[in-house]
Amino acid sequence: MIIQVPENHLSIDVSFSTLNREPGFDDDIRISFSETGDRKSKLFEGNSISFLVTPGQAEQLAGALLKAAEQSRNTPRE
Repeated sequence: MIIQVPENHLSIDVSFSTLNREPGFDDDIRISFSETGDRKSKLFEGNSISFLVTPGQAEQLAGALLKAAEQSRNTPRE
């Protein structure tokens, strides 16, 4: 799944692939950040960065995002 954040020239990709599996490691879910735009406005030094997380870590991240989204929706805007 790719999420676009155009105002920050950022794409976030979350994916699973058996190709990410290595013996002795449980992290096989890839989270990637890709940026376009000028160097001054970039969050990262390179154009992209990625890392692997375990299914448990992915579930924790998903839960944290859902909780924050719920809090945002239920908080009046001034």
